[in-house]
Amino acid sequence: MKKRSIFTMISLLLMGIIASTSCKKKSDEEVQPSKVEVIFNNIPYPTEKFMRIGYTLKMWEYEKEGLVLDTIVVLDANSNVELMTIGKDELPLIYKDPLPPNAFFAVNKLTHYYTSIQLPIPLGVEVPATISHQFVFRDTITNQEVTIEGAVFSPRINETPVVISSPMKGSRWIYINQSTSGYHFQKMVFFEGQIYRSEIYAFDNLQFNDDMSEIYEGDPLVNESYFNYKDTLYAVEDGTIIALVDGLPENDGNAHNIIFNTYLEQAGNYLSLDIGGGIVVSYMHIVPNSFFVSLGDVVSEGDPLALLGNSGNSDMPHLHFQVLNGPDIIRSESVPFVLKKYTKIGDLFLGPCQDSTVYNAMMEQFSILKFD
Repeated sequence: MKKRSIFTMISLLLMGIIASTSCKKKSDEEVQPSKVEVIFNNIPYPTEKFMRIGYTLKMWEYEKEGLVLDTIVVLDANSNVELMTIGKDELPLIYKDPLPPNAFFAVNKLTHYYTSIQLPIPLGVEVPATISHQFVFRDTITNQEVTIEGAVFSPRINETPVVISSPMKGSRWIYINQSTSGYHFQKMVFFEGQIYRSEIYAFDNLQFNDDMSEIYEGDPLVNESYFNYKDTLYAVEDGTIIALVDGLPENDGNAHNIIFNTYLEQAGNYLSLDIGGGIVVSYMHIVPNSFFVSLGDVVSEGDPLALLGNSGNSDMPHLHFQVLNGPDIIRSESVPFVLKKYTKIGDLFLGPCQDSTVYNAMMEQFSILKFD
């Protein structure tokens, strides 16, 4: 399989779930700042390249006014320097009413629009004390450009993310992770009158062969064809097993052919580890009957827990891993985290690179890694 087809396979995971004539600016009387606001402001976390600042915006239903969003400009509110520009073709997923129906619960009726952004600040560059935005719209009635300013917030620069070890060992791993404004980071679930974001800082992972060109060998419909299948999952910190579900069947390779009876079954076989301080980590899609631990067991960092599998809502064998602020894997909030140590050995598109060991950070989206 060539790298182009590898990207196609990775895209399956990423999909599990992306000329003005004049300019005017609406006055405060026309659009109040509260119509565009930051409602979730997450702790920033570093990768090997950036300090990443994640947050969620709540916007008014601007399409009802004939407006189409073209561009989001993120600014240093003090210097007015542009930090990032998101063009029309790069806009993140925007949730709006009506939401697609869900087979397992009644979704909320939305009266606002919602979207999430990750702002990457290069390492070594000071994080702005205050961030603001310009939202550039096209008025489809007058064919004019309309710019709205708002969504001012202060990054939580004095707080630090959760620090854990990797749940995998070995080499040639790619952690399709939270270091992007797409995929998991856009996952919000609207029900019970609430917004749940249990997956926004989750990652999935795959493993390459020696030359970093393939993620499986043989029939893609056979789980054993994948290099990561049945790899051991390890405790990322000392803790207690507080949830464990076993006995659910696996998909056949990339067939995605399991039918779910409940929303929770999409996690497949999984376990949750309470590591203290209100933090719970969850491992999903585990091979049935492969657990080395039981409910209530106390484990130490590095202890083997189970085997990586393909159960639940899974496009191919992989680990779905998330760090939460509570025990409920749906209703708890996903929180940013970093790994104590990893070594970058390559890039999906650029190939192998000189080994570079990184401490207390996550990695960029397509970095290829090894762990001691």
